[in-house]
Amino acid sequence: MPFRGFEGPAGSGKTYRLMEAVAQRLQHEPLLSHQKILSLTFMHGSRRRLDAEFRGSPALRGKAVAMTIDSFAQNVWHRWRTLAGFLNAEIGDFNQTCDACGQLLEQPAVARWVARSYPVIVVDEAQELAAPRLRMISALAGHSAVFVAADEFQCLDENLDTAPFVNWFATGEITPLNQIHRTNQAGLLTAGANLRQLIAPAPGAGLQIRYEFPNMAPFRIGSAIAAAHGTIAVLYPPGGIAWAQSLAQRLSQGLHSAQYNIPPIILAHEARAADEVNAMMAALGAIDNTGFQEVLGRIAPVENQPLWMPRVQASLRASANRLGKTSWTADEVRMLMERTAANHRAYSGDRPRGIPLLSIHQAKNRQFDHVIMLWPPGVPGNEELKARLLYNGITRARRSCKVFIRTQALLNEAPFVFAQPAVAVTA
Repeated sequence: MPFRGFEGPAGSGKTYRLMEAVAQRLQHEPLLSHQKILSLTFMHGSRRRLDAEFRGSPALRGKAVAMTIDSFAQNVWHRWRTLAGFLNAEIGDFNQTCDACGQLLEQPAVARWVARSYPVIVVDEAQELAAPRLRMISALAGHSAVFVAADEFQCLDENLDTAPFVNWFATGEITPLNQIHRTNQAGLLTAGANLRQLIAPAPGAGLQIRYEFPNMAPFRIGSAIAAAHGTIAVLYPPGGIAWAQSLAQRLSQGLHSAQYNIPPIILAHEARAADEVNAMMAALGAIDNTGFQEVLGRIAPVENQPLWMPRVQASLRASANRLGKTSWTADEVRMLMERTAANHRAYSGDRPRGIPLLSIHQAKNRQFDHVIMLWPPGVPGNEELKARLLYNGITRARRSCKVFIRTQALLNEAPFVFAQPAVAVTA
């Protein structure tokens, strides 16, 4: 059956229109007592936001289940693991697990099984659908009513080929959205529109782009943070974590001069789950075919462990006590950590205290009254990727965004200046 798509820039109300369209469908085709709306997202931040949107809608409250695509893929595979074995559809990393699930969902019996419980499926941030995840959604679209929100310009993965998704998306009933609802600040609106066309942003109402001398930059940034009222976050692009962490260290001690008296400011860095897993695996060393007691022994002395590590230890003990599993490979331990870390981020309320210090990737699907963005040298990617990164940072702000450039030369490079298109010379 055809799916409905909503396409538009950040802040254009794609999520609202999704909810509105789903509510209208339920008026004509109400859910049965055993049925729910299935809401699938790429990241946990988006999952939490959609979950809040459903709870806030009187027409949809209590009728939806929100989960990441990866979690859904694991659930389907475990339910149909016998068939998966027959199809040689093995799980592994996230992409392999989603591809195995897509292979299962291409079996009509499996897709109909999903549709009986979830006749309506909502997919947010669909521009991030790599081929394995797209395989899942396209298979489901043949059996459930699928509603999709996407904006290809917000894809930040330079290695992701979005052409398959764009081609598939074009086959749906697409509603383009153009009006921005997130902010009414002219500078933010104009900068967002310009960046989408690879036109340099300019300072304006709600937006500042500035270079400060190195000795003054921490004072100016600290002053901007201290003066902000409402929610605030400090963002950085790829290549900016060293500057961000150095700045966080200085601000935590307070800054004092003849002109400034800034009390200590705590920037709470939210580490990526993948980085936490990699650090733990590196600390454990070679553990192929290692007994669970030895794995536990290697975990114990590791300092500054992630908050989810006690659950990993409990799972190791439970697997031995209940299932008799006493030997683990490195891949199995890594998969256990990845699942545990993902669940912790999805459902735990544990978050570092302080002002969020986030990569632009981590900040996607989140909104703040004020955004401070740090732009260092060495941001990877071509001009368009840098435009997308700056765009995604600026569009996190509702009231103001201040972009601090670390070196003056960066003001003459993308995404603050774009190369002019070549002009053909005619004889």
